[in-house]
Amino acid sequence: MQTIALQKWAVDNEPDLTREAYAQIECGGAEDCGCEACFNFATTRHLIYSAEVLEFLEWLGIDPQLEACARHEARLASGAHRYTVSFYLVGRIARGPSTPIARRRGRTYQSLEPAGDVQVGFCADASDAPEAFRGLPCVRLEVRVVAPWVANGPEPRGPN
Repeated sequence: MQTIALQKWAVDNEPDLTREAYAQIECGGAEDCGCEACFNFATTRHLIYSAEVLEFLEWLGIDPQLEACARHEARLASGAHRYTVSFYLVGRIARGPSTPIARRRGRTYQSLEPAGDVQVGFCADASDAPEAFRGLPCVRLEVRVVAPWVANGPEPRGPN
């Protein structure tokens, strides 16, 4: 077991068990979905993650090609598109909030923390975890990234 301390979280995790679970997954959530925004994400996945982020995911035992979900959030003024990508890892949140969701003045916000060129957050809710993680203690890692639009289809403006 190893512990990662990142911003307001400390997460105990088992990278070898996480790798074993990912070895059972056939394709990433973006390929599984099939919508235009997910197709774009899957097509640009190799451009999105910096070497630092890839090293971090590898250290956790996560396969960056096998996200559970890639949610399109917005088309930015720059023309790029913002996504929040979910990965799972075997472990538990040892310190910090159980979710990256915050409530302020009656409104709900996603409270991700900066980590290099991305934003991240951890969540104890593993109810949507892929089958390979069922029955294991899991933590969801949320990673917010920016991707170019390369798909031929129409660009979505808002959440998908």
